[in-house]
Amino acid sequence: MQTIDNSLLQVSVDENGAEMVHLVSINDNYDYDYLGENGTEEGMAIAFPVLDQGNNWASKLPWTVVDKGDTRVSLTLIDTPESYKSFPYHFEVMTTYALKGNQLKISFYLKNSSHKELPFSLGFILPNTWQSQSSVNKISLINEEHGIDIVSTDFKLTAEDGKVTAFTDKIELEAESSRNFEITLTLK
Repeated sequence: MQTIDNSLLQVSVDENGAEMVHLVSINDNYDYDYLGENGTEEGMAIAFPVLDQGNNWASKLPWTVVDKGDTRVSLTLIDTPESYKSFPYHFEVMTTYALKGNQLKISFYLKNSSHKELPFSLGFILPNTWQSQSSVNKISLINEEHGIDIVSTDFKLTAEDGKVTAFTDKIELEAESSRNFEITLTLK
């Protein structure tokens, strides 16, 4: 478990799946990643390449911590011979959690190391039973005392069926190229 914090927030990230399992307000010790009246044991789940339901390598392959500071942590997922057999591409996904004030920025860096286009979509799922309000590129979650805004121009955001999802459409990443994606969570 990797933990980062600042004067307002503390985030815990599990290396298995690079999942955020706690997002805690230091002020009142409230865990925003426990987003339900009855709570949930699940943290945020990352999904890659999401082309079919059977190959979510983000949850199956090991992640490695590659950078760690007081307010940020970066983990990397790299293809393996096993993953290459069913998803024949060489890739690297780096996920970075970074705190700044009352915000958590989650960024994804995807590198295609193959000599051919890499088809993929990328996303994450956050359990949620709070009330939600949606607008273009933003979802606001609210309960009696707390709120959180989820904003991204890189992902399609939806709040339904007890979860918030953020996914890209299917993308073709050119050979030997890379791309960045970002989402921001602002605690209120």
